[in-house]
Order: sequence, then C-alpha cells, then structure tokens
Amino acid sequence: MEHLSHKIWDEWAMFPSIPPVEDEIAGILDGANCRKRGNEYEFTSGRLFAVRRLLKLWSDSEYQDIETIKIIYGEQQKNKLSFSLDAELTEKIFDRISRSSRKKRNWNWVRGIWGSCGALYVPKAGYHLVLRPPAPNGSAERLQSILKSSGFSVGIRKKNHMRELMLRDQQQIVTFLSRLGFVKTVLALEETAIYRSMRSRANKLVNCDSANINKTLEAAERQMKLINEMEEAGILENLSDELRELVYARKKNPSISLKELGQNLPRPISKSTVEYRWRKCENILHKLLKGDGAHVFGKGRR
Repeated sequence: MEHLSHKIWDEWAMFPSIPPVEDEIAGILDGANCRKRGNEYEFTSGRLFAVRRLLKLWSDSEYQDIETIKIIYGEQQKNKLSFSLDAELTEKIFDRISRSSRKKRNWNWVRGIWGSCGALYVPKAGYHLVLRPPAPNGSAERLQSILKSSGFSVGIRKKNHMRELMLRDQQQIVTFLSRLGFVKTVLALEETAIYRSMRSRANKLVNCDSANINKTLEAAERQMKLINEMEEAGILENLSDELRELVYARKKNPSISLKELGQNLPRPISKSTVEYRWRKCENILHKLLKGDGAHVFGKGRR
C-alpha cells in the first residue's frame, strides 16, 4: 500500500507545530544516528523530510536564536544527509527528554521519534508498525515504557544491536496514529481494513459457492452412474413408484442439487428424503448382484 506510506509522511511533514516543539525536536534527534566529534554532535538521517521537519520546528523553538543546525556538505553517505549541532545544546536537549520521560506519555516526543525512525507496513495480509530507535541513548526503553503505560501490546525484537518495537494489531496501530494526531492516515488505514474485510468475505462466499457446486455435480454424477448400473441390471421397472419417479427426475435434470431434485418430483420431498431413497436404490442393486459390493457405486460412502 504505497499510497498509504506516502500519506503518513506527507501528513507528518505538514503537521502543525504543537508546543512545546522542543519535545518533538528531541524525538527527531533521538531517532537519528549520531556521534560526538569535538564540540559538536554529528547526526545522519536517510529521511530528507525528517530533516525538513526538524528545521521547521527549530524555527519555532527556543533554540532559534541560540544555535543553527549546520548541514554537512561534501562527503555524504548515499541517500543520507548529515547535520551537526553544538554538543552542549544537544546534551541539553537530550537531558530535557530524559528528565521529562519519567512523567511518561510525551506524545510530542513520540511523534518526533516516529518520524525519525518509525515505519508503517501494510502487506497483502496483516499490518505492522515498527520503531527502530538507536540503541545507545536509551530511547527504545523510554518509548517502550510510554507505549506499555498507554495500554499497547508491544512486540520487541533485538536486531543488529538495536531494540525494534512493533505493533501488529490493526486497531492498536490506529490508536497509536490517532495519539500522534494523524487523522488522514487513520482514515486511510481504516478504509483499507474495511476493503480487506469485504474482499475476504467475498472470497469466502465465492469459495463456498464453488465448493457447493462441486458437491452438487459430484452427487449428480454418482447418481447417474447408479442409474446406468440399474438399467444394465434391468431393475428399473421393478422399482417402486417413488423410486422410479426419483430416477426419471434425475435423468431429466442431470445437474441440479438434491434439494432441487426433491422439489421437482410430482410430490415434492426434502433433501434428506431424496438421500434416503438413493440409498434404497443402492441397496436394491447390491442385493440383486449378491456380490461384496465393491463394484456398486456409492457402496461404503454412507
């Protein structure tokens, strides 16, 4: 569902700034890979839209007159952008979240870290939302604590020295995105869920109808074979009136269901009565042949 992944990032990039914007800034920085170089921290992100969001928030923050984010040009990793910040300010930002995280449920911070290292996957079957915070700064533990305290069932997987947090329940994913304020994405996801549900139901109905048709044809084929064997044995005229009526009705309608066959008789009968009368035909033929019944159609099926 590529359109859904585009929708969520477009919505996040254009999302209005919600005070305190410094918390979302901290989330974006917490979700990016970084290393300290002298008096600066160097950050690397493969998401240009995340850096743009960071710059937008920065212009509305208390940091705008203190320090400027410096984009690092020159030797860049493929499809990644690097930028640097003063080390003292960076540590102040990290410390702000470390202290406020004890209060739990800082959704501004969660929104930032989501945009920096989160992903939503909607494959052909199922849903899963993943957040991959860098291991060294304790972001994964703080994020896990917030989600669990909010009632989310969080799956955890260690991958490449990283703690990967996952939500796999569609309703919990909707709730999580609602907490972040992504209304358009939530509506699109629920629309996808409704479409999938309807498609699944339609497939089940088609498969059920197909199975019923196959059963009807197989039953009709067995009965036509039985009729042929009775004709070869010359016993059709010796059958009772009710059994002859059934045989002639089947020969006239070789593909209808047992229920329809019963309704086509001069005196309509139920499906179970039709089945009972076919078993009587089988028994009559079996007794006439006086064999072990191995060649009698339908023997051993009841």
